[in-house]
Amino acid sequence: MVAETGSIPAGVIDPRRVAALRATGLICDQVFPGLDRLTGIATRMLPAPIALVSLVDTDRQWFASHLGLPERWATARQTPLTHSFCQYVVDAQQPVIIADARADPLWCTNLAIPELGVIAYAGYPLRAPGGEVLGSFCAADTRPRRWDARDLRFLADMAAVAADEVATVLRAGQLAEKQHDADRQRAFLDALLDSLDAGVVACDPSGRIVLMNRALRQMTDVAPGSSPEESVARFIVLHPSGSAFAPDELPLARALAGERVRDDDHLLIGPDQRRATVRAHAQAIIGPRGDVLGAVAAVHDVTERRRADRFRDAALAVHDACATAAPVEAAPAIVRAVAGALEWAHAELWLADQLDDLLRPVATWTEPGHRVDDSVPPVIERGHGLAGAVWHTGRPVCIPDLTGNPAPLSPETVAAGRWGAALGVPVHGSEHPIGALVMFAAHPQPTDPTIITMVAGIANQISELLQRHRADDLDRQLARSKDEYLALVGHSLRTPLTSITAITDLLADTDGVTTLAQVADLHEALRRNTTKLQVVVDDLLDLAALDSGYLPMATGPVDLAALVRDSVAAVRTTAAAQRIALHTATPDHLVVDGSAARLRQLIDAVVDNALRYSRSGGRVTTALTASGGVAELVVTDTRIGIDPGERDEVFRRFFRSRQVQHSSIPGTGLGLALCRTITELHHGTITLTTPPDGHPGTTVTIRLPAGRRRKR
Repeated sequence: MVAETGSIPAGVIDPRRVAALRATGLICDQVFPGLDRLTGIATRMLPAPIALVSLVDTDRQWFASHLGLPERWATARQTPLTHSFCQYVVDAQQPVIIADARADPLWCTNLAIPELGVIAYAGYPLRAPGGEVLGSFCAADTRPRRWDARDLRFLADMAAVAADEVATVLRAGQLAEKQHDADRQRAFLDALLDSLDAGVVACDPSGRIVLMNRALRQMTDVAPGSSPEESVARFIVLHPSGSAFAPDELPLARALAGERVRDDDHLLIGPDQRRATVRAHAQAIIGPRGDVLGAVAAVHDVTERRRADRFRDAALAVHDACATAAPVEAAPAIVRAVAGALEWAHAELWLADQLDDLLRPVATWTEPGHRVDDSVPPVIERGHGLAGAVWHTGRPVCIPDLTGNPAPLSPETVAAGRWGAALGVPVHGSEHPIGALVMFAAHPQPTDPTIITMVAGIANQISELLQRHRADDLDRQLARSKDEYLALVGHSLRTPLTSITAITDLLADTDGVTTLAQVADLHEALRRNTTKLQVVVDDLLDLAALDSGYLPMATGPVDLAALVRDSVAAVRTTAAAQRIALHTATPDHLVVDGSAARLRQLIDAVVDNALRYSRSGGRVTTALTASGGVAELVVTDTRIGIDPGERDEVFRRFFRSRQVQHSSIPGTGLGLALCRTITELHHGTITLTTPPDGHPGTTVTIRLPAGRRRKR
């Protein structure tokens, strides 16, 4: 089916096809003589005034070869898709044959008719080696033409030959790109070796030194212009005890002999007698045929002073980052400080979402200039990846060399990040790990317990800060509770009590002949204030009992979907009287573990609030869904709304927002406090946001674990 003229066909913008087209490198100003010969043959053999090899991109067509195009277009070698019949060949993935485009309502508006002079058109798909349709090989005439079977067979053959030519061009480009990549990798390797803090030295199969990087020269203070062999000859290598190495004891010599040298400590003494205690790793360089091409050694400075300096810098940086902010706000500065001080390329801090038992990234940092091919995932499951494994086991994981077995990291993750080493330590809570701090180095690192201890100490700092922040929150809540109870005595309890006292005095002053009818208004006021007082006391006692655990909940499997439907059904009459539309969407069943009575109380309170604060003619939408082991109830209304700065405050006892106070809607300010308490007792969360459609109102989102919670 051909797309309507003027719109871009779906097949043209197919991402796989577009990626295949751009990977060919054919969209350029380069001339392709082989394709030019084919278009020349086509114009002579058909004959036809116009022949094209067209490559169709998402917004224009490019001509890898063309004959017969009018000027402007011939020089530009491209046109917009408004001038293209070839786009429909791509979309249909089959030939498009047009005898007279002007006479066909499907084609008559195409600008190729007036501006390119194309009246008749015959185009065949031009396919890449992988089968994707890149464009078309086509012929066109400036007058109506009935293309006969011979013409069409000829064009089909030419399209096949053009595809072979494209494949040849593509292979040549790939070979050139591989050579370019090899040169670039060689230059990158040279630059990388010179940028490393670790010293690197390599020899050929005969033991002749052929490479020595800048770090090793600086470590031993040899002359920058010296050859590798001259540089090595200018410093002395000793055992840590001070005795000299025999020639066959040196790491490179042992590696050439087939030994994989690890953690070989020795002392380097440079021309200026400067000493450095270093640790070397060495191994043979094996060619693709298994032959030994040489050996390479990596030399790391492991002196105590450098180790102490790195430890001090990281600890001070983390302390400074946390001095002026809460842990979560300080997290980006923490990971940046730790990775920067340790000279590692990447760090991530993950904290657990206790509701769905998943890790979520709080902060990440990557060294400027270090390109990572994949992004940090939004969540990690328990036991998956480095962060998930550390969080699950509660133990550090150190992988000094990811070129071997990278588990628990996948080889794809290692390749995408170009990582050489990894370290992860748990962030502990009061009872169990609550997250993980993980770090990655761009190249393998020595196995150094000091670094593990240091990063574990930083993770403990984060844990202490989180617990201290939580304690500070509790202190603030206690302080607020004092104010709240003062407000309770001063308003929520005193006001109705004052009214009751005054009414009682009035009733006491009546004479014996006063009838009940004569004091009916006083009796009604007394009943109203007593009811208000009873509601406040009942809600307070309920909150206190739930908070203290004095009122245990009987829990079990509860069909949350049924509770939602029943709750909404119970208020339909009220909603109809207020001219408020109710919209409800729930699955047939959604089981959670909890108290049916308390969950019904929670749902009733949220739905009742939505109705109470919605204006007449509004609507209340209730939607229940489940995903990833979490049930999510979303209630959206068209109420008066809540200021963003008050959304957390409304869960405080006796707090009533300014909009509610101005609207004179009665209430105690305890409903949402009860909602949060019930939600938290079910290990869930409750939040208030603005409706996603931008309309006035409030969206209440309640998230609860679906099914029974798994024991840790």
